[in-house]
Amino acid sequence: MKTWKKECETWKRHARILHKFRLLLLIMKAKSNLLKIRPLRGVVRFKDIVTILLKYGFDGLVENLGLPGSYIVKRFTKIKEGMTIWERIRQAIEELGPTYIKFGQILSMRPDLIPKGLLVELKELREDVYHEDFDLIREVIEKSFNKKLEDVFASIERVPIAAGSLAQVHKAVLKETGETVAVKVQRPGIRMVIKSDLEILRSIAGMAHEKVETLRLYNIPGIVDEIKKHIVKELDFTIEANNIQIFKQNFLGEDDVHAPEVYVDYSNDMVLTMEFIEGERISDLVETNGRKEKIARRGLEIVQKQILIDGFFHADPHSGNIRILEGDVICFLDWGMVGRLTAEMKATLLDFLGAVIKKDSNKLLKATIPMAVNVSPLIDETGLEAEIIFILEKVHSTILKTVDVGKCLMDLIGLFREYRIELRANYVYMVKALVAIEGTGKELCKDFDVISELRPLTTKLLLKKYSPLVSDKVLLGKLLETLKVTMNFPVRMQRFLNMVEGGKISLDIHHKGIESVHWSIKLAGNRIATAIIIAALVIGSSMVITSKVGPFLFGYPVLGIAGYIFSAFIGLWLIINVILKRNI
Repeated sequence: MKTWKKECETWKRHARILHKFRLLLLIMKAKSNLLKIRPLRGVVRFKDIVTILLKYGFDGLVENLGLPGSYIVKRFTKIKEGMTIWERIRQAIEELGPTYIKFGQILSMRPDLIPKGLLVELKELREDVYHEDFDLIREVIEKSFNKKLEDVFASIERVPIAAGSLAQVHKAVLKETGETVAVKVQRPGIRMVIKSDLEILRSIAGMAHEKVETLRLYNIPGIVDEIKKHIVKELDFTIEANNIQIFKQNFLGEDDVHAPEVYVDYSNDMVLTMEFIEGERISDLVETNGRKEKIARRGLEIVQKQILIDGFFHADPHSGNIRILEGDVICFLDWGMVGRLTAEMKATLLDFLGAVIKKDSNKLLKATIPMAVNVSPLIDETGLEAEIIFILEKVHSTILKTVDVGKCLMDLIGLFREYRIELRANYVYMVKALVAIEGTGKELCKDFDVISELRPLTTKLLLKKYSPLVSDKVLLGKLLETLKVTMNFPVRMQRFLNMVEGGKISLDIHHKGIESVHWSIKLAGNRIATAIIIAALVIGSSMVITSKVGPFLFGYPVLGIAGYIFSAFIGLWLIINVILKRNI
């Protein structure tokens, strides 16, 4: 009996090995561009991705993309039904791990790129991230500083006070100064994991764009490339440290605004040592003499200045990233992701916000076009403006006293996406920043009116921009540039005409698909020429035979017989060629 059980276990083990080997062979048959990664790591990780996609009911996508997995589809137990496609996407992302969670979180900040239902689900992404073993964290710190941990910190807590997909934060005390600090340490090996996952994701995105027609609308490869840049930047902690320093410089002398101090001597690309912040959370604030309303108004003022004046802003100032210090000082945390606006972008954005405040649909439409990186050439401007009017009416409604301005701005972003207007990323991050700070303001004060708070600064800056006495440099610069171009136009036109007259301008026209037409014509010509040669050989051979000119073979002229045989071979070759290439 024992022997029989032992043999059964052996056969089961062999079956499992054979199953895994067969799965590996299926994966190796995938498109070559999917496996341009680290050979073993890429194959194993790719198998996990396919398995999770199948688990959440995306077997159709797996088959459409030509991904290996049809064998598993029949044997795999899928999740329970009753979930929407967006819920399944969110849960699949959570199961795929840190890279995809971070990808989803950044994507949730781009309502111009994804459907509203998916946007809502991505906001619910959870980072139930395990804590790395402290010995591994110790190795990262010691390797980055090239010192023993005890030579840098007098003490450091083994259990992190916060953990994310890319890093975790430990409370520590500096050995040299005795100051309490927060040490943000990158997870060991996370860069290799991120790199591998992003390469696989980029390959899948390229195939999805090529093979699934309905997904081409969203330019998935472009989305992956853009978000990849943000993730790569977040992996370099020196960038976050620099962002904090820029913010502090922009608010130099303003005592009610703060960001954690960065200890430069104890920071590098993998470890970021900052001031330990012990402030109140927004949700824990106690109302005393209009304190909450004051903080809400000041928070919006700070974000306005960052966006409209500095052109450098915190991309996600929600309540979780804000602490209130002693004296009601507002402290902004987590500077891994910021937005940047050029002088021209700020001027355009000012027109956009001014149009929203003044309820001017036409000006808003005109301000939107320069904000776009791509606009459909067949845009229905009349229909779009009618939709804009509807949204602006909700913003300025006197009946709805608790209008969610952030939601209306998000509706505008969604509307632009429907009309194939692709906004530049930093404009969208600006809207998200306003939405986040409005949410924080309403958490403090339910009647918080964003439009009323935005109006004074926006109006002031618009007057500065368009007033002939105090005109903004951007507008003045554009006027000077336009004047210069106008004055130089006659000279440039004369130069162009001289080049035309001298025959120095040539025009090259490249027609797509013309190569196949050229090849077809060439092939047809060759076949006709061959047919004419065959006909000539047959006629010539017939004339030789009838003339009975020697030498003879079996009583017939040799030259005539040779001509017939040669014609037959060429004719047979031509027939075979036509059959094999009948689609040309």
